[in-house]
Amino acid sequence: MCDPRPLMMTMTAKRILVITLSNIGDAVMTTPVLAALHAQYPDVCIDLVCDPRSSALFAPCPYIGQLFVRDKQSGWRGYLQLIIALRKTRYDIVVDLRTDFLVYLLRARRRFKKYPNASTLHMHSVEKHLLAVHTLVGHCVPNAELWASEQDAQVVAAQFPLSGRWLAIGPGANFAGKIWPVARYAAVANALKADFDGVVLLGGRADQALATQFIAQATLPVYNACGGLTLPQSYALLRQCHFYLGNDSGLGHMAAAVGLTTLTLFGPGSPVRYRPWSPRASVIQDPQQDILGITVQSVVAKLQSLLVSAG
Repeated sequence: MCDPRPLMMTMTAKRILVITLSNIGDAVMTTPVLAALHAQYPDVCIDLVCDPRSSALFAPCPYIGQLFVRDKQSGWRGYLQLIIALRKTRYDIVVDLRTDFLVYLLRARRRFKKYPNASTLHMHSVEKHLLAVHTLVGHCVPNAELWASEQDAQVVAAQFPLSGRWLAIGPGANFAGKIWPVARYAAVANALKADFDGVVLLGGRADQALATQFIAQATLPVYNACGGLTLPQSYALLRQCHFYLGNDSGLGHMAAAVGLTTLTLFGPGSPVRYRPWSPRASVIQDPQQDILGITVQSVVAKLQSLLVSAG
């Protein structure tokens, strides 16, 4: 919900720039800021600084203007070229959710930057990001949101003709300590065979081996989309699913943006800060923050409870 009365007198704006984050999950958690700014300034296109991979998430957004891509591989020379490109425009509002200094190098009427971690460790990342713009948007706390083109939706529908109730599973993550054993995922899916018509596996090319192992052990029909879709297409596929189960990764945040009921399995990390931003998002974490400490039985029981609640 958004309170239309900001905490300060509304300032006019014709050009807005937001500097977002790099990892997929982190990028998704900045979308409530975009939504809040769009609600406050519905006629303004918002320019965005993002990374090469996460830029695909924002490309279909109808109110995004120009995408500036910061490629870490280009080093300081590439960073300097980015700053030169950004300085060609005088922005009314610049919001920097990533760095402590870039906002001061750009031409802007008003500058808003992230709050330091030391003072926001008790907050969810979305709440921290929104705090940076609270004087502009007031008590506006939107859901995360993503977008897919009609063409992407058609491609996915043709490739994955789903009907009924499908369980989406994200078996991968960005490092081994976050990955629950794939054999346990298969055991959970098999235990819930009566509740779903099949399983959709999502992830990148690096997750293909996990997908192969899952398929060899699954007793339900399986569609393997690992490594075969763009991020907007993955989002479009998630929209056809009924439920999401996965590790702490960007896919869980994407599923939450769809509005799915989700269950995220945490190893290390802080669910308080990094759980998917949705009232329908649940988590399980071992007290020792060991992903291997999460049992098949506990996940099955939690999923069954969530399925009953979801109806």
